[in-house]
Amino acid sequence: MTRQDVCERFVASVRHSTRLNMQVLEALEDRVTVRMPYSEDLVGNPDTGVIHGGAIFTLIDQAGGLANCCRLFPEFELTPTIDMRVDHLRAPRPGHGILCYSHCYRLSEHVAFVSSRVFEEEAEGVPSDLGEIATCLATYMRMKLPGQSRRGEG
Repeated sequence: MTRQDVCERFVASVRHSTRLNMQVLEALEDRVTVRMPYSEDLVGNPDTGVIHGGAIFTLIDQAGGLANCCRLFPEFELTPTIDMRVDHLRAPRPGHGILCYSHCYRLSEHVAFVSSRVFEEEAEGVPSDLGEIATCLATYMRMKLPGQSRRGEG
């Protein structure tokens, strides 16, 4: 089983991820790219057609957890969110999907540290050259599952 397989399986098992139609585009050693296509069901204000900030926040949180999963692979730990600081820089344009790039840049014994960058799509899987729509720094608690060792890195 690969990192990609584990991430796709995890997304498929979380109801809000499937309802938001999240798709894992890439799962590497310490990072992940997750796509959330545009849907009128995700619009916060029908007058503007812009995806609701809560859906974007959920995408970022899910992608951060998946970045942790990639970093810990082949082991698996539950990593509930401790804290998230999201800066919404601008609204995505109506009709455009969202891409989230999340990177688990440090593991301590008890905490995983993640940074995320969010872009609107120009075309499927291609970020717009208009720049970021949000950035995020987050921390996640590491919860070892019974019978597994804990891997901590400086």
